[in-house]
Amino acid sequence: MKMFATGLLLAVALVYALATWARAAGAGGWAGFVAAAAEAGMVGALADWFAVTALFRRPMGLPIPHTAIIPTKKDQLGQSLGEFGGG
Repeated sequence: MKMFATGLLLAVALVYALATWARAAGAGGWAGFVAAAAEAGMVGALADWFAVTALFRRPMGLPIPHTAIIPTKKDQLGQSLGEFGGG
């Protein structure tokens, strides 16, 4: 799945580069819309990666607050889920 997601990110980056080139070459207004959509896809992909990574570990090893939530609070999460499910 990591390779698939990375491949999609690279594909969107390629679409962005081609659309930006087409817009500069005078292809028309459609190229700007395609470039904007591709840029939004890249930003969304990177935001999703960071959010999921931050849940399980510290991104790039940086001690950012509110990261690695699941490993550091697994016992507390388990107890809360047990209380919620147990009534």
